[in-house]
Amino acid sequence: MEVMADIVVSGEKETRDIYSLAIRGIIGEISEENAPSMIKAVYPKLMLGFGNTKSEDVREECVDILAQIFKRFNILLLKRDDLVKKDELMLTIPN
Repeated sequence: MEVMADIVVSGEKETRDIYSLAIRGIIGEISEENAPSMIKAVYPKLMLGFGNTKSEDVREECVDILAQIFKRFNILLLKRDDLVKKDELMLTIPN
């Protein structure tokens, strides 16, 4: 999962699209029981891609995947403070 997230952040457009779709498929299929390890693997990489890149395509992919994670696992994320650093997330969002 970490390697796929790395490719989404730093790969070529064609490979970024493929790996982005793969991550989205995993998000759609993974059980809530296994979700924490997946979130811990991809969240930091996607946040890095969202906050530290000038490429709008990369930022858009990262936001789309993060939004899918937040939508699918919203209750889990509220219960588990260790999965998403909410303060860091708020600092990354432009005013």
